[in-house]
Amino acid sequence: MIRKLVGLVFVLLATLPSAAQEISGVVMKNGKPKKGITVWLKKADKAMETDKDGRFAFTEAYRGDTLQITATAKSDAKIVVADWKEITVNLEKKNYTFNDGNKELTAEYVVLPAMTPGEGVTHEMIMRSGLHTIPDIIRSYVSGVVVLSDGGNTKVRVHGINSINSDNDPLVVLDGVDVPGADLETLVPVENISSIKVVKDGAGYGVRGANGVIIIETIK
Repeated sequence: MIRKLVGLVFVLLATLPSAAQEISGVVMKNGKPKKGITVWLKKADKAMETDKDGRFAFTEAYRGDTLQITATAKSDAKIVVADWKEITVNLEKKNYTFNDGNKELTAEYVVLPAMTPGEGVTHEMIMRSGLHTIPDIIRSYVSGVVVLSDGGNTKVRVHGINSINSDNDPLVVLDGVDVPGADLETLVPVENISSIKVVKDGAGYGVRGANGVIIIETIK
């Protein structure tokens, strides 16, 4: 009986999740610390940009999670979180490595697929971009759409610049529900967004979609 109880305790301990740990590091490119590199802690779904010294830090990371680091517009470096506190990541063309304080290891080189027409901006594209607002994401990823700022009031024009008046606002649909007068700067945190699609001809929305439609789906 005692042996069975001891065995059960070991099984239970093995199945418990590992404790969260603090991890930090510096991203180097061409031998120098690189500012503005997006580091995404993938399972935790938290992202940040490196500071002026190329540094990043997460207060809660778990062993087995993945750091996905934006190396170029079309490639990332992926590193599985292990029992380390500090790492140095080196991004040298297609040779991505990191040092965990003991030895240099090779990071996984990931080539990103091109955006599929009609798919829109995906959650992964949003997280690796490091962008923090919906207008900035649309400006960066959707061609032919104009983002205007007027005294801190940001407007999106799907059909180009005609007027900044609200009469030209596109229809915003959030999780299948129309949101009249939506403030795209504060509508929803970008880390909660599953996808953003812009329908320029408003197909399927009738008169409501005459100025184009911005369709936002959140993570369920």
